[in-house]
Order: sequence, then structure tokens, then C-alpha cells
Amino acid sequence: MRHLLALAREVLAEQEEAEPDLSLLMSRGLRDLTFSEIGEVVGLLDVMVKPLGQVRKRSGVKCKVTEWHVRTGTPVPTEVPAHSWHSVEELMAAHFCRRQFARGAVDVRTQVNGILYRLRTGCLWDELPARYGPWALAKDRQNTWFKKGFWPVLVNHLNSRGASSPVRRERLVPPLHVAAGVGPKPAERDRPSPL
Repeated sequence: MRHLLALAREVLAEQEEAEPDLSLLMSRGLRDLTFSEIGEVVGLLDVMVKPLGQVRKRSGVKCKVTEWHVRTGTPVPTEVPAHSWHSVEELMAAHFCRRQFARGAVDVRTQVNGILYRLRTGCLWDELPARYGPWALAKDRQNTWFKKGFWPVLVNHLNSRGASSPVRRERLVPPLHVAAGVGPKPAERDRPSPL
């Protein structure tokens, strides 16, 4: 029995020496830990990450308008109500020598609201809700106005009303479920993510 007790004490001492005392390390504060101690703490973490959906891979060229909003920090205005549209038409008349785009099945205000919706939500063009009309027409209008320098003028005018939000970009990673805990031994390396 004494021999077993001595052997148990020896094994226990080896384990205590091999495993960091997490409470002691954490009481010192993370800033006071050495890199090797941080490595020991990280080795004890048991983290499970599970993707909850898929993100479509974006193809083609980056949207210059989205990039402009991000680069300049210009927020995206809320939708333009019917009672405010007259001031936008006056702004268009002052900026363009002739009327832009022939009248079609979808009015210009609806398309502008669709463009603003896409910038606020980060959806892809082909995910634009049908209530805003054909997405290709809205995309063409946005790109034409941006090339002609009208988009910044329009956005600044609409932002003067007050309500706006930051531009939202398409997600590069799906939503994730992260579960973490502290394991009794250093975590084994998981297989690489398929993402």
C-alpha cells in the first residue's frame, strides 16, 4: 500500500508539473503571462466551431459603389418616401442636361429604393426583392449614376434628411456556432476546415 501511495504521489506530482495551474495563471492576468504560458492555456481550450449555413462565393468585379461607401465612410440613406421624391427629381434635373433613362414599368424612385436596400442589407443583386423591379435595371442605374458623379451628390442629399445606416458588405463566412470549454488535457488538433 505504501508503495502504491508513493507511486500515486509521484504520478500526481508529474501531472501537476505538466499541466499549468489555470487559476494561478488567470489570477496573474493575461498581460502578465509569458508566451509559453499563453500557449499552455490555449492548449487547454476545447473549442468546437460549426458552420450554420453557406455563403455564396461572389463572382465578378467588386461593386464600386459599395467600395466608395466603405472608403469614404458615407452612410446609406433610408428609402425615399413619395413626399420627398420631388426634391430628388429637382436634383437630377440640375445635374443632368437631359432626362436619365426612359420611363419604364418600374419608376425611378422604386429602383433607387432597391439600390439603397441592397447597400443597407449586403444582399447580392440577384437577391434584390421583386418589389424593387428587375435587379439588372437598378444595377445599371446605380453604375451609370456613379460613373457620372451623381451618386455621391444623391446620397449626400438624401443623408441630409438624417436617417441612415452604414453600408453592409456581403458576408465572407457563414454564421458560426462556437462552443468552448476547458479540457483536462491539451486539445488535439482538429482536421482542417472545409471552408
